[in-house]
Amino acid sequence: MATSTRTTFLFLMAVLLCLQGNTCDAKDSGQPDAKPNILFIAIDDLNDWTGMLKGNPQARTPHMDRLAAKGIVFKNAHCAAPACGPSRSAIMSGIRPSTSGNYINKSSLIHNPILNNSVLLPEFFQQNGYYVCGAGKLFHGYHFNEEVKGRGFDEYFPSKTQDLPSFEGLKFSSKLPLGGWARQADWGPCHPDVTVDDHPDGKTTNWAKEKLLGGELQEPFFLGAGIFQPHLPNYAPQEYFDRFPLETIKLPEGYREGDLDDVPAAHAKMAHNPWLKRIRATNQWKPAIQAYLACTSMVDDLIGQIVDALESSKYADNTIIVLWSDHGFQLGEKERWAKYSLWERATRVNLVWVAPGVTNPGTVTNKPVNLLDIYPTLASLTGCKPPEGQLEGNDLSVLMKDVDAAWDEATVTTFGYKNYGVRSERYRYIVYENETEELYDHTKDKWEWKNLADNPEYAEIKKKMRKTLPTHHEPYGVTYVPPKRNRNGSKK
Repeated sequence: MATSTRTTFLFLMAVLLCLQGNTCDAKDSGQPDAKPNILFIAIDDLNDWTGMLKGNPQARTPHMDRLAAKGIVFKNAHCAAPACGPSRSAIMSGIRPSTSGNYINKSSLIHNPILNNSVLLPEFFQQNGYYVCGAGKLFHGYHFNEEVKGRGFDEYFPSKTQDLPSFEGLKFSSKLPLGGWARQADWGPCHPDVTVDDHPDGKTTNWAKEKLLGGELQEPFFLGAGIFQPHLPNYAPQEYFDRFPLETIKLPEGYREGDLDDVPAAHAKMAHNPWLKRIRATNQWKPAIQAYLACTSMVDDLIGQIVDALESSKYADNTIIVLWSDHGFQLGEKERWAKYSLWERATRVNLVWVAPGVTNPGTVTNKPVNLLDIYPTLASLTGCKPPEGQLEGNDLSVLMKDVDAAWDEATVTTFGYKNYGVRSERYRYIVYENETEELYDHTKDKWEWKNLADNPEYAEIKKKMRKTLPTHHEPYGVTYVPPKRNRNGSKK
């Protein structure tokens, strides 16, 4: 080889090796050409009483609002189902309740053959080379966690076989208002000796902070932090109750006497608990609202701590944040103290994304979207090929890149067999199994007080919205039967 040719060859080889070295260094240092990490934050029973959704002017959520300002807020986001179990099963599988037959909390994700044979979200990322860890309520219920923790999770806090301490271990400063009248239906400030760190949600938060600040997470990682509050029972330290003096508490603006007079009787066949009746009879409506606001404020503080830990870590520039609540909650509206309905307060959720290099700070969209969209969006943002034929949601990165992009005109929530709520930018349409209907125009009636379904002027609107309904309606799936246990808690 001639000297000049050899010199040129060696020079080119050196450049190539340098470029290869730079590529490897970039991946090691978490630069954009490496797969992004994921911080996956779940909140239970949080409705639109947040600053970013403006559902209640008394709500105070500065940390979530600050996070929202860093990315995109989907103001018209809705759950796949207004109950913890089927909502989370849909998020984690990407499969609609009407496809799986998983309609109620008693229908197990694991014992449902359609869901059990799916690739769950943690499994998906583990299969794509991610380190997957989690804590708190990500799936529904302790018995679900017990069986799911081993599927896709490399690590679960405190372990794959042990859950966080329950609320029963907390001490209280006074007698609880309802005295444990109904399971979960209670609230109250914790004893002064109890700090946020003693609370199960505080433990989940501290675990997440330690993981992020420790700097030893294997990348890319999927870190899930499931916050239980403001799900009942609403327990929080006194300082959070003090933020909302009882004399300042107002009843929900969306409550109206006689609101159900023009609503089909089919709504009553849905899960309907007697909590509101008891709360009103004991003059506890405002104290109960105070407790919900207090617990929401505590949740906001904890989320702020997790996000601050990420921003202080070496992972800050290459981590996607998705924050979601599994469904809404009615605090008296429509005569309910629960989720379990197809009305706005029960289906509307908080959904915030911060994706480095994709989302633009301060973006807001009113396009109708669904929690089903989380799985396909994460697959798209990470460049991982989704499970073939499984996912039924949409890729939200389309809207992240262009909020004016073409999009579905409506999104669907399912609650029970053949009961559907359809939400567009303007209307909510509800159809029950017996074909009775509701229709609300949100430009004129945000509290859904006037049912327009029988008005012939809206026949075409209803016809158009019906086209979005699922064409397949899977019968109720297998009902979960908890394993019998010995007195020491082990399975028989």
